[in-house]
Amino acid sequence: MQNKPALLLSLMLACTAADAEPLNYNIVEFDESVSATVPRDTMTASFVIRAEGRDRSAVNRAFTAKLRSFSRRAEGKTFETAQFGRTAVPTYEYRNNKRILTGWQESVEFSVESKDFAALNRLIADSQAEAEVQNTSFSLSKQKQKETVDELSRTALHRFRERAADLGKAMGFSGYKIVRLRIYESGSPSAVMAKSFAEGRYAAAPEALSAPDLPVSPGSEEIHVTVSGSIQM
Repeated sequence: MQNKPALLLSLMLACTAADAEPLNYNIVEFDESVSATVPRDTMTASFVIRAEGRDRSAVNRAFTAKLRSFSRRAEGKTFETAQFGRTAVPTYEYRNNKRILTGWQESVEFSVESKDFAALNRLIADSQAEAEVQNTSFSLSKQKQKETVDELSRTALHRFRERAADLGKAMGFSGYKIVRLRIYESGSPSAVMAKSFAEGRYAAAPEALSAPDLPVSPGSEEIHVTVSGSIQM
């Protein structure tokens, strides 16, 4: 026969375990999703400025002239410009199994971003003598994406609350309590729209180059917001 202290301890532990378990009665889980199609409002172009030749000083002078000319055009509030990957390296060729110095090459890369598509297209066309266009792309700006997500979140939350109230009435309850609530967002990525380069060398003389064929429309992105949660009646 079990002694009284041991029996009392067992009953106390059982009561404590029962009290610790949550009473998940009348719990309903559901999602509400909304989406929007948003036109891409930002254009980005990648440029390479390059000069090469036998004399190192001459190469540097030519490169510096191109760099200054392009930098002047890319100035102003219309553009956001980032410079990276500047190099100055010797070029070689092999003759009779010997590496022979043949000249120098100096280059730098630029990324130029703008919401003014016409202005960036003009920069591309006007800079053909100084810079190679590697690619252009369109994307959604962080500001526009945040504004859209905020608006969709408000709409999804409003729909969630309306549905929660309707479910409560349908089940005969006068109200509800939100137990858990999460908001998820997703969107389609930006797309590269055009590309034009020739393995690090000009495909034709600068005066013969024409601006790359750019799409008429930058396209759009789908942004989705989902509110997922559970309510207790």
